Amino acid sequence: MSDRPGTDVDRLRLKVCIWIYGISLVFTFLTLLLLLLPALLPHHDLVPNCRAAYCSFICGLLILILYVCVDWMRFKIPFNWIASCVTAACLALGTVSVLPEQTVLRTLLLTVEILFMVSFFLMLAYWQLPGCPPLGYLLLVWYIYAVCAWFLCSVLVSLIETEPASHFLVHFALWQMACPVILFQGQVIYGYYDNFPPLLDKPLCALMLLVDFLGCYAFLDGADHISNAILYSVNPSSTRFFSRVLKSQMDI
Repeated sequence: MSDRPGTDVDRLRLKVCIWIYGISLVFTFLTLLLLLLPALLPHHDLVPNCRAAYCSFICGLLILILYVCVDWMRFKIPFNWIASCVTAACLALGTVSVLPEQTVLRTLLLTVEILFMVSFFLMLAYWQLPGCPPLGYLLLVWYIYAVCAWFLCSVLVSLIETEPASHFLVHFALWQMACPVILFQGQVIYGYYDNFPPLLDKPLCALMLLVDFLGCYAFLDGADHISNAILYSVNPSSTRFFSRVLKSQMDI
């Protein structure tokens, strides 16, 4: 008896997902080692280094553009693997160079939070409502999550002090911004947009997941500064000061 329709596609989808998630975990692990390297070498001032960050980002983005636009590099082994690995290394080095020295515990906590967030949204992307288009499901999940996040934020603000609450709100904001992006990436990886699972684009998909990790880590690393800026902007004295400045500029 032949297999039922869709079995081969399901097997291919599982195989592609294992490859992509495995590669992205390897990229993330190597990036984690780079983040911890300055703390392991306390006698060497490695970060921050703006020149190294600029050079790494420029090289990584140029290689990424060539990798995406040139078909023979994108779909031909081993050029796609080489390009994706070099791009991942450049982007990781650029992110590490622009950040200050990271403590081991803080780095591990942020990494666990980001990995949990990405895994949670990728799991939600795998589920699909019968008869619901992928984009409609994405918007529905995003809306439900926004409502739940707003309720949790309201409870959080009412229970704890303003300064710790603002710090947690920054984390909620990251989850809210990352929700549709990672859901869309997961749906593309699973082949829900009338496409087969990206068998030839496994390195590129893993690289995009690494970019998600780097962006989320950089955002969370600056959570304290973002929360302080929010507290300063909503302070009544700061509001009055900005009002006077704006009024003086309008009078001129």
